[in-house]
Amino acid sequence: MADKRTVTKKYKTMGKLTLQVLIPVMILFLGIIAVMFQSMLEARQLVYRYIEDTARLYVEQINTDIVKINYEVITLVNKNEKNYSLLEESRPDNSKYFPDLTDIMEQNRNLKIRYKEPCCFYLYLDRADMMILDSGTIFTDSQAEGVNEPLRTALREKNGINTPYSEWSFINDGKEDYVYSRYSKNGITMGCAIRLNDLFSTLHIDSLGYEGIPYILKENGQILISSTDREKVDMEELKGEFGKKTGFLSRQAVYSFPISGIIGDNRNFHILITPTGGILEKIMRLQIILVILSIGMIAGGTLMVRVYYMRVLRPMKQFVNSLKNTEEEQLINENGSNNILELEMASKEFKGLLRKIKSLKIDIYEKELERQKTELEAVQVQIKPHFYLNCLSLIHGMADVDHEEKIVQITEMLSSYMRYVMKDAFEPRPLREELAFIRNYVEIQQLRYGEEAFSFDVIMDKGIEEYLVPTLIIHNFVENAITHAVSLDNHVEITLYIVIENYEDGEYLYICISDTGKGFPPDILEAIESDQIIYYDGRKHIGIQNSVRRLYIMYGEKAKITFSNMDEGYGAIVEIRIPAHNSDEIIENKQG
Repeated sequence: MADKRTVTKKYKTMGKLTLQVLIPVMILFLGIIAVMFQSMLEARQLVYRYIEDTARLYVEQINTDIVKINYEVITLVNKNEKNYSLLEESRPDNSKYFPDLTDIMEQNRNLKIRYKEPCCFYLYLDRADMMILDSGTIFTDSQAEGVNEPLRTALREKNGINTPYSEWSFINDGKEDYVYSRYSKNGITMGCAIRLNDLFSTLHIDSLGYEGIPYILKENGQILISSTDREKVDMEELKGEFGKKTGFLSRQAVYSFPISGIIGDNRNFHILITPTGGILEKIMRLQIILVILSIGMIAGGTLMVRVYYMRVLRPMKQFVNSLKNTEEEQLINENGSNNILELEMASKEFKGLLRKIKSLKIDIYEKELERQKTELEAVQVQIKPHFYLNCLSLIHGMADVDHEEKIVQITEMLSSYMRYVMKDAFEPRPLREELAFIRNYVEIQQLRYGEEAFSFDVIMDKGIEEYLVPTLIIHNFVENAITHAVSLDNHVEITLYIVIENYEDGEYLYICISDTGKGFPPDILEAIESDQIIYYDGRKHIGIQNSVRRLYIMYGEKAKITFSNMDEGYGAIVEIRIPAHNSDEIIENKQG
C-alpha cells in the first residue's frame, strides 16, 4: 500500500509539472508573436512619420514662396497701374512702347529667377487682349504655344472680372497640368503659372522601401498626379477616403497638407505612402514567416504535450489503477504495457525544450537591440532636414543682397556641419569633435542673428577633450537655447559647463547648458516631468524626449538629466550626468 501511495503521488506531481511547463511555454510564444507584431507596427510608423514630416517641411516652403508671389504680384499691379494702362495702345507695328514692354519682360524674368516654382510670370491687359511674358509679348492676333495658349484662353474667359486677391486655378496644355494665379484690377491682370510636375517632384520622398506619391484631388473628383506616378497607383482607389491608415493590415497611408497661399477652391496636397518592395517590406515578410513558424512551434509544443500525455501519463495512470488488483500486477510486469521507460525519453525531450526556450530568449533580446538601434537612427534622421533647410534659406537671402564672401563662409560651415551630422550617429564621439561641431553651429547662428544678439562660452576641466559623449545630445540643447531664448530685444548669454565628478561607482561627466532667456514655461516643465508630448506654439516638439530616450538606451539608469529654471520666468538650465569613458580606454579594450 505504501508503494501504491508513492506511485499515485508521483503521478499527480507529473501532472502538475506538465501544467507548469505548458503554461509558461504558451505565454512565451504568445509574447514572441506580440513583440513581432509590435516591431512591425513601430518600424512602419517610423517610416510614415519621417515621410510625413519631410513632406510638411517642403509644403511649408512652397506655401511661403506662394504667399510671397501673391504679395509681390499685388504690389506690382497697384504700384504700376497707370504705366500698365498706357500699354493698351501698343501694337506689333508700333515701336513706341517697345522699351516699356522690354522692361516688363525683364521684370517677369527676374521674378522667375527669384522663385523656383513658377515656370512663367505674365502681365495681361484685358482691353487690349495682350499678354506680356518673360519670354516675349503675345498680341491678340499672335499665335501662342505650350502653356501660353490655355493660359490666354482662361484669362479671356475671366476678362473684366476684378479680384480682391490672387486667385488660383488649374489649366492643361494637352500634355501637362498647371496651376496659375490671377490678380485683376481695372483691366490689368498679373500672375504666374506653375507646372504641377515640378511641385510633385519636390514632394516625392523615398525611405526604406516606401515612397510618398503626391497628388491633388479636385472637388469634381479629378485627380492631378505626375505622369510617372499615374501607373503606380489605382486612380479609382485614390478617389475614395483613405483617411490616416497606419494599422498592421494597412500597407498604405494618405496625409493631407493645405496650400495656404493658394486662394480659391479647396487646395490640398495629398501624399500617398505606399511600399515599393524595399528592405523594410522584406524584413516585414521575414517577420510574418517567423510568426507562422512561432505558431507552428506552439502547435508542435501542444502535440508534444499530447504525445507526452498519451505515452507517459496515461500508461502511468493505468499502472496506478492496476495496483488495485494484485492479481493483475504480475501480468502488467510481464507484458510491459505501462512503458515506464518512456519517462526517460520524456525527460530528454523536456531538457531539449528548455534549451530551445533559452535560444529563443537570446533571439528576442538581439532583435530588441536591433529594433532600438533602428528606432534611434530613424529618430536622428528625422531631425536632419530642419537646420539644413533653414541654412539654405539664409544663403538665399544673402544672395539677394550680394554678400559673396559671407556666402562662401556659411557654405563652408554648412558643409562641415552636414558632414558631421551624416556620420554614424549611434557611436559616441570625443568631446573635442562635438565641441568643434557646436562652435561651428554657433558661428552660423551668429551670422543669422548677429554677434550682438547672444554670446556662447564653454567652461570645462582640462584634459577631458577625449572623453566620449553621445552625438548631438549637447548640440540639441544648445540649439534649443538659441531657438527659444535668443531674440533681437535683449542680449542672451549661453554657457556650456563640463567637469568630471567622482562617485563610488566611478567617474561621471557633468554637463550643464544654461541661458539667460525666459526659461522653460511651467507647462513644458510639467510635460517633461510626466514624459508627455510637448506642444509649443501650436507644434509638437520631440527633441527633448528623443534625447532623454537616447541617454536611457545608451547608459540605462546611470544617465541622469534634469530641466529647471534659474528663477521663475528666467534662465533655462539643462543638467546631464553620464558615465565618463575615454576614447583611449575604448581602443585599448578593443585591442585587448
